[in-house]
Amino acid sequence: MYQTAVCIALIIACGNTATAQEGKTNQAHVGLIYPLSTNGKTAPADTNNLSLHLISGISQQENNFLLAGVAGVVKGTAYGTMISGVYNRVGGNSAGVLAAGVLNQVKQDARGIQLAGLTNITAQSAGFQAAGLINKSGDAHTQVAGLINIAKRVKGVQVAGLINIAEQSDYPIGLLNIIQDGELSLGITVDEAGGSILAFRSGGNVLYGIIGLGYQFKHHEARYQLEGGIGAHLIATKAFRMSTELVSAAMTNFEDGVYGKQSLRALGGWHITPYVELIAGPTFNHLLFDNDQIDIRNGRYLWQSNGDDLSNGFYIGGILGLQFSL
Repeated sequence: MYQTAVCIALIIACGNTATAQEGKTNQAHVGLIYPLSTNGKTAPADTNNLSLHLISGISQQENNFLLAGVAGVVKGTAYGTMISGVYNRVGGNSAGVLAAGVLNQVKQDARGIQLAGLTNITAQSAGFQAAGLINKSGDAHTQVAGLINIAKRVKGVQVAGLINIAEQSDYPIGLLNIIQDGELSLGITVDEAGGSILAFRSGGNVLYGIIGLGYQFKHHEARYQLEGGIGAHLIATKAFRMSTELVSAAMTNFEDGVYGKQSLRALGGWHITPYVELIAGPTFNHLLFDNDQIDIRNGRYLWQSNGDDLSNGFYIGGILGLQFSL
């Protein structure tokens, strides 16, 4: 580890020294690791149309294509495509495709596509970001992350496995969406079977996420319920709004198996006060369970199918409740 750290420090020091030299434009830059390349010690000041590096490479500007086994570092602007096994770093702007096994970092504006196995970090992003874990940007267009998206103003869609965070984002898709100009609410509803749900809704002015916990008073076999989903505000006025929600839930008593329930809801919302909303509407539901479990609907379906192992059916229901703005 000590020898590796010393080598990296020497490479960075040499690179910073070389930036004072006048650079040139090369058709191709091929190397192992700085300064062991066809551009030698002047590499940090040079512009290249094509760069191929077994371990890592450095340049002032890339015009078309860079491929590095570990890391690609561009001190100025990167055009075209950069592909690195671990890390891409652009000190200025990027316009094109950045693909890295772990991290893409752009100090200024990133236009185009950024794909990272773990994290994208940009000052501004006018394109598409996709990361296995985290996207972090200033203003952004579209972000897709396995765990977290962080941005200021988002023009397009944010899709996260867990959390979206932004100052402004009308189309976040995640279980938790912390949007500064959006809304957070806590609601309690009762369905047609007497089941109650305490749900947290969070999102922007259009899309929002739903996560809820429930208790079924009527059905012992499906007593506890956990649900998650996505909703959309279709019509919104000062006193009334119409929303639709798509929710998937698991219901169980932790002894007799799990019932799967998917619901499409059409909800009307009436503001009783600026912070309290009455919500109500019909639901279209699908119930799935093992054949050895009790049918908690007692055959009351619009359509039902009994297979060798599973039974499922569709039915109409409804919910009614109150929602409180946080």
